Amino acid sequence: QEILSLDAEQAERRYLLEPATNETPEKIFDRRWALTVLERALTRLKDETASAGKARQFELLNPFLSREPATGEYAALAAELGVSAGAIGVSVHRLRQRYREWVRTEIADTVADAGQVDAEMQDLFEALRG
Repeated sequence: QEILSLDAEQAERRYLLEPATNETPEKIFDRRWALTVLERALTRLKDETASAGKARQFELLNPFLSREPATGEYAALAAELGVSAGAIGVSVHRLRQRYREWVRTEIADTVADAGQVDAEMQDLFEALRG
């Protein structure tokens, strides 16, 4: 059997190299919960759009779920998809709306009372803000 040395001094040096954080375990848990809810909702949205034959549209519009477009981005996508830039804007709006609905559904699946969904949504936003 191989003997492993437990060098306390070396372990302490390694520990000091770890990034410092002031986050409590509760905040870390809440952020992970929020990210899991968003990931599950995104997966459901992706599956839904794929089932509707719009997988390519989802792939192209997905980045706009979390950010605004840079100048000309909608126009470039419109040219690629053969639609107007306005149609891209409407599609992004609908995709965002549907994403919110899936997030609410994911949260509703975790609470006992439907009246708690709005409070849980606020908790989710708070966890993401940090």
